Amino acid sequence: MEIDHVVLAARSRADAEEVLSRAGLGVARGRPIPGLGLSNLVVPLRHGQVLEIHYPNGETPATGAPPLLEFDNEALAAHPSAPLIPMAWLVVVEDEQRLRELAAANEMSVIEAPAEGPGYPPYTLAGFGQNFERRFLPCLIHWPQGPGVLSAAHRRQPVGVTGIDVAGPADVIEGWCGGKPSGLKTVPGNAGPLRVEVGFVDGASLTLGLSE
Repeated sequence: MEIDHVVLAARSRADAEEVLSRAGLGVARGRPIPGLGLSNLVVPLRHGQVLEIHYPNGETPATGAPPLLEFDNEALAAHPSAPLIPMAWLVVVEDEQRLRELAAANEMSVIEAPAEGPGYPPYTLAGFGQNFERRFLPCLIHWPQGPGVLSAAHRRQPVGVTGIDVAGPADVIEGWCGGKPSGLKTVPGNAGPLRVEVGFVDGASLTLGLSE
């Protein structure tokens, strides 16, 4: 069971690009996220796995929109020395029926997101919203046509997410996911994702998030 992507909060696009540049990572694309007051940068790692970085774009969130901007601002204010903070994580489920079974067993919502043009294929998402109160829970995602094929001008070649530290109960997370996601390390608490480690072909690694 693999991590699909990790969402991190940044204070600005410039802050995010500075961290990525120092790490030798490039950006494949970025755009405003409609209605949320946020824009994103997408960093491809391997086999469809990505880091997605959110930053405020000055727009007012739409009435009734998920409070992701609020969550990001709270986390950034609480940790002023951290330039990027993991906020959410997603686990890929290759079989759609399995995703729906897990969603039913755990009373998760299921969202069918349509394609949004080249590079933005459709997907099925389970658990979005239920993880607002339990930040340690990932969303589950299925790509019926496969994830978007992305590339970026990396100066160092990443091999993907090699670890994620999550403050939360291991048994609840594994029950939600139907197994233990690769690279997951749980620690006491319920705050959710704390750190994500990205590995590189040269054997080096990069840790993004809160210090231990």
